[in-house]
Amino acid sequence: MKSLVIVLSIVLLGISGSLYAKKTVKVKVSQDAFVQGGETANEAMGATTEGRMRVMKSNGNDKYSRTSYLQFDLKKVEDFDSVDLNICVRVYPCKDDASAKFTLNIYSCSDNKWNENSLTFENKPDKNELLVSKVLEVSDDNVWTKISLPVEKVKELINNSKKGKVSLVLSNDDFNRTSIEIITKERTWSNGMPAKREAYLELQ
Repeated sequence: MKSLVIVLSIVLLGISGSLYAKKTVKVKVSQDAFVQGGETANEAMGATTEGRMRVMKSNGNDKYSRTSYLQFDLKKVEDFDSVDLNICVRVYPCKDDASAKFTLNIYSCSDNKWNENSLTFENKPDKNELLVSKVLEVSDDNVWTKISLPVEKVKELINNSKKGKVSLVLSNDDFNRTSIEIITKERTWSNGMPAKREAYLELQ
């Protein structure tokens, strides 16, 4: 009888734990755009190049210098213990070195006032603290990639924003002639239907 009570107690504790486990929340990107240097430095690529963002050679200033920006509205998100950025990305190879991989650097951005339809290379907000770096393999098509972000840093960004907005800067600091393309919320298929492959945060 005593052993039966112990077993039932363990079962009940397991059920109770599962009931109170934190629910996974997905927050889709609210704004997404990329900027490009050179003769397009004053062009809002988010308004003219719908459906994709690009990242490569972010520390330069020519037409191949590209940086992407993401913004999320997290004002309704409660406490969480993990946060993952999910992007649908294609990695283009280096023509001179097929084994080369792409390094994606993700930075925080304290300026949330930018708009995807007016963001340019010339007016882009500064990137702040490096949150994470991720090495990506070359791919033949866009594939989903999950990148874990530091929880406390994300919470800090939320707290520092009066409206609960979080902006991320996607950069390529170590250019090796590889590049990436990320699907945006504006992407549609050939039949006009939304692709639904935009970036999102997964919080738990």
